[in-house]
Amino acid sequence: MGGGGAERQVVEILKHLDRSRFRPALYLAHRSGELLDEVPADVPIYSFWEGFAGTIRSKIHCVLRTTGLVRWRHLARVLAKERIDIVYDRTYLATLDAAGACWFQPTARVSACVCDPEPELRSYARRLPLFARRFSRWAYSSASVVLANSAGLRRKLVEFYSLPDAHVRTLYNLVDFERLDHLAAEFVPDVPRDPFLIVTSGRLHPQKGQRFLLEAIRKLVHERGRSVRLVVLGQGELESELRDFINLHKLEQHATLAGFVSNPLPWYKHAKLFVLPSLYEGLPNALIEAVACGTPVLATDCPSGPGEILDGGRCGRLIRPGDALALADAIADCMDHPAEWQALTETAFHHVRELCSLKTGLRQLEELLANVSVPGPDHPLR
Repeated sequence: MGGGGAERQVVEILKHLDRSRFRPALYLAHRSGELLDEVPADVPIYSFWEGFAGTIRSKIHCVLRTTGLVRWRHLARVLAKERIDIVYDRTYLATLDAAGACWFQPTARVSACVCDPEPELRSYARRLPLFARRFSRWAYSSASVVLANSAGLRRKLVEFYSLPDAHVRTLYNLVDFERLDHLAAEFVPDVPRDPFLIVTSGRLHPQKGQRFLLEAIRKLVHERGRSVRLVVLGQGELESELRDFINLHKLEQHATLAGFVSNPLPWYKHAKLFVLPSLYEGLPNALIEAVACGTPVLATDCPSGPGEILDGGRCGRLIRPGDALALADAIADCMDHPAEWQALTETAFHHVRELCSLKTGLRQLEELLANVSVPGPDHPLR
């Protein structure tokens, strides 16, 4: 339960599901993460690795490459013990595990896809890519329903995995805007009060494009003499590489890796500009939250969520992904024409509140969960 967008969505669903209709339980690979404490007290938590890691049995299965099979059996036993009627899995790896477990313990499933499937498959399936793609297609097709968190992602899922069009639906992220307003109002003493503060947020991963944003800052500072301050919120595998870039190009006074921040909303609110430089996305929560704070936003027009959040550019600036020069030019334009960028924020604010309404989205999800039945004898799970 790290601090990512998928984990945040799981927490919001667990918090707000109608307890008169649903009795939720949470299954995790690891019982850890920054959001674990936010899981409601009435939700039982099961973790695969909690009783398995470090055992002789785990080492044997690691050698035999059968840990995944053991994990599926473990989840299947939890489904039987808790008498689960419906499994809701979110993220690619969770979908694979849920599909395998439900083969052992047939259970209705709603699978949520939150990221472009093509680069995600490449990232996780370097070995046996053809088998991985076929297995992934089976995992999604064996679900009762697949949910994509943007319309563009729904189209990509249907095309990439050759899924029936009616099998995949769109349900945007559920956002508690009252909670965001409260969090944004909190005081954070270490938020820099620089003349032009830029904030970006996300795990430090090639997908998120922070390397291109740092290159844009280098161009602005060393080639154009602009005074900017970038704060990168998040943690991940690229931290040392990004820090080396900052040191190599003498950007210590202009770029800061702030690590994981439990409440990034005040940072968004005080920023002159929020930037999302991702190469691909589903529906990025950080961009939605920045818009909700009334902050001007700049995002890459990557597949598929940013364009929908910003309504094709009507609510903020969109540029092509992986282009440091375009990022630098857009940031400079925001510095030179702040009133024009600020004028877009009100339209953006109303657009995202309608797009990601917690009340509307939760009602749709609850109705879907209530209507999904145990698969019949001709279903792929049988």
